[in-house]
Amino acid sequence: MKAVDASKDEDDEEPEFDSETEFESDVADASDEVESALEFPQPLPDDVMNRFERYSSWALAAVLGILLLGSLLLPSLFWDGFLEPVVWAPISKDAEQGDSGYNPINTLLFSVVLLLFVVALSARFRRWGLPADSHTIIALIPWVVLASVVRVLEDSEFFPSSYQMIFISPLIHFHLSLWVIVCAGLGYWATRLPDIENIDSAVAIRGRHRMVAVSLLLLMWVLFYVPAMADNSDIGILWSMPGLLASVMVACWFAGHQTEGWNGIERSLFAVGWGGVVMGLGLWMQFQSTPWHQGNESVLWPAFIILGVPTLICWQLYRMGSAADARMQATGYEAGVLPKGISLEEWEKGEPEMKSEFEADTRMALLANPLVLAFVFGQLCDGLATWMGIDYFGYSEKHVVSSQVITWGAALMGRGAWLFFVMKAALTVALIWVFTEVRVEYRQRHLRLLIVLALLVVGLAPGLRDLGRLLL
Repeated sequence: MKAVDASKDEDDEEPEFDSETEFESDVADASDEVESALEFPQPLPDDVMNRFERYSSWALAAVLGILLLGSLLLPSLFWDGFLEPVVWAPISKDAEQGDSGYNPINTLLFSVVLLLFVVALSARFRRWGLPADSHTIIALIPWVVLASVVRVLEDSEFFPSSYQMIFISPLIHFHLSLWVIVCAGLGYWATRLPDIENIDSAVAIRGRHRMVAVSLLLLMWVLFYVPAMADNSDIGILWSMPGLLASVMVACWFAGHQTEGWNGIERSLFAVGWGGVVMGLGLWMQFQSTPWHQGNESVLWPAFIILGVPTLICWQLYRMGSAADARMQATGYEAGVLPKGISLEEWEKGEPEMKSEFEADTRMALLANPLVLAFVFGQLCDGLATWMGIDYFGYSEKHVVSSQVITWGAALMGRGAWLFFVMKAALTVALIWVFTEVRVEYRQRHLRLLIVLALLVVGLAPGLRDLGRLLL
């Protein structure tokens, strides 16, 4: 009995300290840990918008609401006095007479609306749980290419006047965004596990994605191209019909094992996007065979420069960063994106335990990231296409800022578009530096993605359009 009591007394005995100083030290250490945990704010939940996102959403709603309501209630002021001559007239002129230049007012308006859309949509995409990884930008690239392919067909006067307006910038990007939304929604549906028992879910999901791809491509063919071909019976089908067949085959191939493990939304966008590009290129080939519009003589050699130089540079960047990127993926980190649950303030002012490991590779890893490679290729492609198109083939610039840069270049060396390319190259270097140095919280991944997508819309899309016009 005494032994039990002794054991009990021993278990209940309070910890002893060698001195009062040691006790105070332990208490201070515990207090420091608690203070450190509370010192830095935690990132906001994904369903909560920060102040900048709220203000951007309100500003976007205000701008669009004022213009819409003003055009309905006070048409003489808002429509006749502003929107029609500044925004709509250049688009209409572009569709009816060919290229129409931008003006400072609509350039500023489009830029502000694009920026507000990027910020506002990034908050919504995060709240909806949409993907925002490397596969996402890869899946969206073909839709930027598709915008250029279809825009060149509009330049060739392929589409009837009844609906050619929707293929004019910037309407073409809003128009194709609706296709992206539909495609993404069907891709999400296609990834749901089937309700049928005793069936391989992977096989069923591949089948659904292929069905989505084929259905959307056939709908695109019927809505885009059938009326245009019926409007001009001399176009022919030597290349257009094989292009349709090839587009379906390409989409089905990409919807299969090649995108196994991708998010359903990304998988569908990637397959349908490239299918649409192949379909459009089939009509490019048809134009070469039976042209329906008189144009300049086709030239092929600029493609080797306009596409080749950015490809070589991107390949070199990828080689420089691929090893670091592989190490980051092996540890579960995403280059440039802070681990979940860590705020930017804590990362900059504190010392999270994974910081040294993360920072050791993230700068080099970003050089191989599809986000960086995409905007590098797009900006250089645009710069080279503009330089060659204007200085060597007699094209002209329609954008306000670019036109001014080219004017300065002409004042220095006679031909001026070389300066535009130099500006684009310098901008590309600056963007690479920004992306490798800036860190974003995990909840800001969608904002980073949409910024790159906006860069592709204003860079890669016009560059490929210029190249397409040279090729045709």
